[in-house]
Amino acid sequence: MILLGARQPVTYREIREQFSAYQTLNAEAGLRAFERDKADLLELGVPIRYITPDEDDSLEDGGYVIDTKRFKMPEVRLTPDEISALVLAASVAHAMPGGTYPKIVDLALKKLAFDLPEMPDTPTQFPRPAPVLVHFPERRLPARPELGEIYATIESATRLRKRVAMKYQTATTGLVTQREIDPYALVYREGAWLVVGWCHTRKEIRSFRVDRIHEAKQAAKPKSPDFERPADFDVKAYAQRSPWTFTTDPPEEVQLGLSPEAAEVGNEDFGTAAVKRHDSERTFVTFDCGNFEFAATRILAAKGAIKVVRGDRLKARILDELDAIEARYAPTAEELTDA
Repeated sequence: MILLGARQPVTYREIREQFSAYQTLNAEAGLRAFERDKADLLELGVPIRYITPDEDDSLEDGGYVIDTKRFKMPEVRLTPDEISALVLAASVAHAMPGGTYPKIVDLALKKLAFDLPEMPDTPTQFPRPAPVLVHFPERRLPARPELGEIYATIESATRLRKRVAMKYQTATTGLVTQREIDPYALVYREGAWLVVGWCHTRKEIRSFRVDRIHEAKQAAKPKSPDFERPADFDVKAYAQRSPWTFTTDPPEEVQLGLSPEAAEVGNEDFGTAAVKRHDSERTFVTFDCGNFEFAATRILAAKGAIKVVRGDRLKARILDELDAIEARYAPTAEELTDA
């Protein structure tokens, strides 16, 4: 950047003052490091020239320049594996409801597909790697049309650090409550988008599923941030957190009994305060459960291998799920008559 922005040749002394790697006790060692870096740039196609005082009378010492007329970035050629990885990553952004990301991803993938090497329709030999197929799945409208607008509001507030007033429906009771949050980040987990941030109602960092938000309004004055993210906040840590430790509902102390068929579940992360105990037949895990939807899903999927020993609210949630399943698949009067 120093050479690209310079209006006249830049001496090695000036370059050395900007880079600590060249400021060695042994001046020759620093010069050798500079020469190695210069050789790497030349190999990449950067046209660096050394201008001597004989070539330019205005110079007292020789200096380096980049011939901007000859300087251009080399063409980027991606391998099929690299393109596949990019398409996979882009598909996550493409799944975001609303906002501008789906349109941007569509355009980027079309550019990527356009630049793929051409291949014969029925090749007898492959002089280049096999082609990569880029699939654009049909866009399905969300179950709630307003969900796209809600997501766009949350994404904007996260980026601009603006407070959001929202109506949120809890999974356990279905009750819709008014919340105010400072959105720190958006996390994609288990097929759903979560907004992680400071909940002014609960006075702690909470996670909220975007598809349970019914209304969302960003605070005024978008150019004036309402909050600062904590210095120790790590979105990667939240993205890698076990769903057992999420807090989407008021926590309840729960104890699970794991039979040998579900023993591997005991190795999952239930939080730092979880207590695990083993007896001759079962493993018992005691922890504060604040994600009843996930817990109920895992317990039902275990087909009896996980028993709720303690936790009245979690038991009630599982019974509600079973009642809903029974109602969904109950035979109709016509079916009973035919039987």
